[in-house]
Amino acid sequence: MVGLMIGLWMGGPLSIILCTFVGAVAGHFYDQANALPPEDPTEGLRERFGPPGLPEPLSRAALDDEAQEHFARHLCALFIEVARADGEVVRDEVRVAREYFQNELKYGPEALNLVRGHLKAFMARPPHLAESIAACREELPTADRLLLVDALYQLALTDGPLQRSEQETLRQIAQGLGLTEEDRQAVATRYLAVDDSQYARLGLTPEATDAEVKRAYRQLAAAHHPDRVTHLGQGAIEQATRRFHEIQQAYEEIRRLRGL
Repeated sequence: MVGLMIGLWMGGPLSIILCTFVGAVAGHFYDQANALPPEDPTEGLRERFGPPGLPEPLSRAALDDEAQEHFARHLCALFIEVARADGEVVRDEVRVAREYFQNELKYGPEALNLVRGHLKAFMARPPHLAESIAACREELPTADRLLLVDALYQLALTDGPLQRSEQETLRQIAQGLGLTEEDRQAVATRYLAVDDSQYARLGLTPEATDAEVKRAYRQLAAAHHPDRVTHLGQGAIEQATRRFHEIQQAYEEIRRLRGL
């Protein structure tokens, strides 16, 4: 339009054509330089859903819930392994396990339902104990590992006196959790208290090692066996028999505590 106006002003057909052409070219470049950018058809989608091609990140809460369930599964494995060590899992043992999650870990009703499912699954199919012990050791600080072993002792004693198989399982778990033998015995003593006099009868203190206990028992049992005094008469035999029984009783009580 501008070129046409100039051509009319200058006069002559040739001037009109030439000025019209020049005006059209100039207008084309002006429009290109000042044109608005084309509308992005994905603009609205980006505003609503974020950049295309990027997965939605898992929330922190979801990650925590997933980790909590995974950890609970490993804890359940330890409880069931101790419960089944004597050959049978009873209802009260399952109750002790649930109380640990409820009272110590503060699990709510929904989380406790998951715990119940894990316990039931492990009752049907034995867990991979070594894997679960390693996971608990990595997750729990030392103080919480001691509390865990404490709860496992409670569970083991729920259905009666501690059996050797249960004691061995508890020892294996405590060792796998990185606790010392002294730590384990300190927990055990709260439930299987052995009077210091039991050790005194063997000439020992509670700090004696397992090897020292066994050695003292063998030596004393041999020294006080009634057969050694048969030539001294009935009085000597009765006295030796009483002493021999005291030694046996002391050793059996200590052996029960330590799982020897």
